[in-house]
Amino acid sequence: MRRIAILLLLGLTAPVPRPAVAADAVAFVLSERGGAYAQVAEAMRRELNGGTEVTERLAGEALPHGALRAVAAIGTDACRSLAQSGVAAPIRVCVLLPKIAFERIAEGARVRGDTLTAVLLDQPLARQMALIRLALPERRRVAALLGPETHALGAKLAASAAAQGLRASFGRIESAEELAGALQKILLDADALLAVPDGLVFNSHTIQNILRTAFKNRVPLVAFSPAYVRAGALVAVYSTPQQIGRQAGRSLQGALAGRAMPAQQHPQEFEVSINSHVARSLGIDLDDEAALADRLSRMERAR
Repeated sequence: MRRIAILLLLGLTAPVPRPAVAADAVAFVLSERGGAYAQVAEAMRRELNGGTEVTERLAGEALPHGALRAVAAIGTDACRSLAQSGVAAPIRVCVLLPKIAFERIAEGARVRGDTLTAVLLDQPLARQMALIRLALPERRRVAALLGPETHALGAKLAASAAAQGLRASFGRIESAEELAGALQKILLDADALLAVPDGLVFNSHTIQNILRTAFKNRVPLVAFSPAYVRAGALVAVYSTPQQIGRQAGRSLQGALAGRAMPAQQHPQEFEVSINSHVARSLGIDLDDEAALADRLSRMERAR
């Protein structure tokens, strides 16, 4: 007994083993440190129950040992890393990535017998078409330029446009060299140009030429990013990292409580950005950003 007492005083007894990760632990995997990825992660943390233990890793880093209830991969690279990791967490969700990228990654995961869910970056097509109807009520002909990543969206775009009383037309390209000619052609029969995220069509090398050509033809560009609005697009509907993070956090908290998580979720919260200078130059009278966002929200709630 005396020996045991001395050992206790000296702290030399063997420590009680502890699991490397708590049974209700969640891991966040970030594509990069900082920026939008960190903003999403922080918003998700605030939505989770205080008793949930959260650890963070970068894409490609080993996940914690032990039982994980969930892994949330933030960004395309992180989602790809999660799909390839083989981690056995029952809840595996990708956040802040385009629908096209997620579906490509998820299909590969399904081949291996794994299932992923997602809170996407993209706005639903119905919301984008509704914005065109609200912001540009006199303009009924909507054009879109589709690249290899978005060819399959033609039918969905046409249906979404028709639901708002709009008519959609498309140009399709397979290479960057076809862009200028296809753009000029579709603008001849368009009142508005909808930017559809496709890496071949919309990127840092093409956006200024697209904006100049559309403006010269007096066709406003309806974009998916406030950065494009600052560059010269007329209007955009988008969701901030904080909005997407809050939605992902609520959905993840529900899944941890036993509720099913949808296979894919488009952003629920959103904002609208407008370029007043472009509107004046094109002779377009626009509501302000808050009013447009409010009208769009009310339209969606009324469905």
